[in-house]
Amino acid sequence: VPQLLSVAPMMDYTDVHYRQLARMMSRKTWLYTEMVVDSTLIFNHDHDRFLSFPAEQHPISCQLGGSNPETLGKAAAIVARYGYDEINLNCGCPSDRVAGAGCFGAAMMLEPKLVADCCKAMAEAAPGVEITVKCRIGVDDEDSYESMHEFIRVVSENSPVTHFIIHARKCLLNGLSPHQNRTVPPLRYEWLLAMKR
Repeated sequence: VPQLLSVAPMMDYTDVHYRQLARMMSRKTWLYTEMVVDSTLIFNHDHDRFLSFPAEQHPISCQLGGSNPETLGKAAAIVARYGYDEINLNCGCPSDRVAGAGCFGAAMMLEPKLVADCCKAMAEAAPGVEITVKCRIGVDDEDSYESMHEFIRVVSENSPVTHFIIHARKCLLNGLSPHQNRTVPPLRYEWLLAMKR
């Protein structure tokens, strides 16, 4: 099923119950889990709590958060056992709990080679499952079209990723709340259209 429409991954919202309601409204919309941190799956063995879903929720993507290729690979192997259609790496979350303390989410856009290494490890651990990246058009002062282009070039040339889901505004890691990061920086759809071309 082509990804023409999807329900965004949202912490504390896109749990299994919300997704079931969304699926009742549309059979073709792609559904995303909440972001699951790689270490949560490695150190908490109640995987069903985070990953179980009814078969009718296909097509469905599991979004992972992390910045370590080894632990993301281990987490991707666990996710693959549940039969997800896709595993998505979060490189767009502006929350200071994620981008600041955890050094992942949107902060990952500042390290494209690390993102590529993470995606490569995830793909090797979950053969046959597409690996995708959710990101922004930029972070802090790395906010030019050229830097977005470079991020996508480095990740796609050094990993199997060919599908990027891009929030068309940059993220400010300091000074804006997550809500403000979804509304204050200007949208630049023209960059995405240029990138797609």
